[in-house]
Amino acid sequence: MIDAGDLLRIILFVMGAVMLFVTVASLAKRKMNESFCLVWGIVSVATILAGCLLRPSEWTNYMSGVGLALVLVIIFCALYCVYFVSLKISELTRKNQELAIQVSLLNQENEKIMKRLSDMTGLDKREI
Repeated sequence: MIDAGDLLRIILFVMGAVMLFVTVASLAKRKMNESFCLVWGIVSVATILAGCLLRPSEWTNYMSGVGLALVLVIIFCALYCVYFVSLKISELTRKNQELAIQVSLLNQENEKIMKRLSDMTGLDKREI
């Protein structure tokens, strides 16, 4: 039978590997910025290392199995919420950059139209 400490180590290792896979996939699909992916990659590697290196042998004296399950569910939900916020911030940043490019192009087009109009009317751009 598997020891509770070993089960915790397996859960940490698998959770870190899944987080790393999801992070790389979201970077490949351009859903998340590189800076967020870097942070998530570091957290994933730290979780994998925690699963490999930590030896929680006496934790059952302080926490029951149900308590551990509850803590793991809370941690999973918190990580999912933070990941969702990271995705939304990345999406908003990308949309903001696209809007800045569009505004720049519109300003350039407006300048061309104003110059052409001033050439046609003979008036200065400030008078129009």
